[in-house]
Amino acid sequence: MKKYAVLILTILLTLIIFPINAKADAISDALTNPLRTLGDIEDALAAAQEEKIKQENETKLTEQEYEQLAKDIVASEEKVQELNKEIEDAKKRIVELGEEIEDKKKETNNILVFLQLSNGEKEYLEYIFEAKTFTDFIHRISVVEQLTKYNKEQIKEMNELIKELEDLQVENAKNIKEQEKLQEELKEKRKKVKSQLTDLYDGALKIDDQIDQLQKQIKLMHDNNCYDRSDQLAKCMGIPMATGFIRPFSPGIVTDVFGYRSEPLTGMHSGVDLGTYTPAEGTKIYPVAAGVVAGKVYRNSCGGNQLYIYHNINGVEYTSLYMHLLSFNENVKIGDIVNTNTLIGYMGGWSTSTAHGGYDSCAFGAHLHLTLAKGHTLNHWASLIDPESMIYFPSGWWYSRYW
Repeated sequence: MKKYAVLILTILLTLIIFPINAKADAISDALTNPLRTLGDIEDALAAAQEEKIKQENETKLTEQEYEQLAKDIVASEEKVQELNKEIEDAKKRIVELGEEIEDKKKETNNILVFLQLSNGEKEYLEYIFEAKTFTDFIHRISVVEQLTKYNKEQIKEMNELIKELEDLQVENAKNIKEQEKLQEELKEKRKKVKSQLTDLYDGALKIDDQIDQLQKQIKLMHDNNCYDRSDQLAKCMGIPMATGFIRPFSPGIVTDVFGYRSEPLTGMHSGVDLGTYTPAEGTKIYPVAAGVVAGKVYRNSCGGNQLYIYHNINGVEYTSLYMHLLSFNENVKIGDIVNTNTLIGYMGGWSTSTAHGGYDSCAFGAHLHLTLAKGHTLNHWASLIDPESMIYFPSGWWYSRYW
């Protein structure tokens, strides 16, 4: 019986978990797999739109966290101001109490004169012997003693209050240091959250670009009377056959290779950077093979102006990506068939870089970033290829990308 119960539980868990994982995998696959049919594009669009909703929700929560951190920092600063005011007030009160103690000491000293029999002070004798009766005599002595005792008690209380105020100053100074430490922690956390927000905003721009490109591709296929999900993208978009790749401009010297790197940016470098013998912002850029323009991205914060082209090389599908463009040839639009003589844009990377007042944080000097990927995709990270394995680039000296 126990064996059957375990089997039933396993089946139920499979039914519950599998659809969730299947859905997650479907989204991942739709965004990363090569696009071969109208159905692939529609699935990728649906996945991108779902990812956009997820990003928007995450952005909203992160913005709320950022705003709360800002409020916490302000509250901490106000607390420090309040503590500093308490310290200043305590200092003033200590000075006032000190003056009051001095006055009380003088009063007490004057009263003590009457109790110092050994001094033979005239005032004491006059005060005592002015008593009309013995009872008055005793009363006068008692009054002097009580006044003296009262003043001493007041002085004691004021000294105790001074001690409390001094302790308060020490405690407040300690609290101020804790608040200042808290502020630094909050500011550091806010800085990290701001970085997360920047990434989310960049991600939102990228997903918006992707959605836009996919929608345009669907429209293009519909314009070519392709409505069935099984309709082939290559056929409907009219992607021409080519026999190989060539350099996108001459001489096209590699200034940074494909793969992992440590500078100027760390991490995986998804393509090769290409330069010339002289400062070359504005150099004309051409497709590496005949194909169809699949997407355009304007002024991305890491990559600048970018252009995607789908290729069919001897029956094998490829995508080429051109980044850090100064500008596009605006006569070339998504869906246009291009060849190796079609001007697609101009090299940027200098004036477009944030280092020189531009908007592209991933460029430091004039160059073209060229990426090649297997399949037709707008997510080139899915199946990267080292361009140097497919295209010959000459060796030799190149002009520094830092100019």
